[in-house]
Amino acid sequence: MTFTVLITVWRKPGMSMEAFYDHYENVHMPLIRELAGDKIPISHNRLYVERTGTELKERMVQPSECGDGIDYDAVAELNFEDEAHNLAYWKVLYAPEAQGRLTEDEYKFMDRSKLRIVSMYKKELMIRNDFHAGKDSVEKYSFLPHGKFA
Repeated sequence: MTFTVLITVWRKPGMSMEAFYDHYENVHMPLIRELAGDKIPISHNRLYVERTGTELKERMVQPSECGDGIDYDAVAELNFEDEAHNLAYWKVLYAPEAQGRLTEDEYKFMDRSKLRIVSMYKKELMIRNDFHAGKDSVEKYSFLPHGKFA
C-alpha cells in the first residue's frame, strides 16, 4: 500500500504568486530531484490555490465556501511505495550534505515557519475510468483500481 504525505506551503511574505510558482517549479523541484536521487517519491503533485476573485466563485458549486479562510498557497501530495520509502526520502533530504542546500532554497520562496507536513492514513483513488470497466486497458493503467466500481 502506498504511503501519502501532504505538505501545505505558504509563500515568502511579499512574494507574488507568479514568482512563488516559478521558483517552486523551476528551481525547487529540480533541486529535490537532484538531492533525492533514487529515493524520489512515486509522485509529487503540487496544487496551487487559485485566488482570482468573484469570477472564481461563479465557477464553484458552493461559492460561499470558495477559498474562504485558506491562507496557504500550495498543497503538495507526495506518494511513496510504503512507509520505508517515505523515511528513506526524508533521510536523504535532511542528511547534512543536502539539508543546507534544501533549507537555503526554501527560505528563498516559502515561509518555513508555517510549513506543515502530515502523513495520511489511507488514500482511495476514484477516477472516471472506474465507472466504465474495460474502457481503458489494465496494462496501460496498471496502477489504477480497475473494476473497483464495476
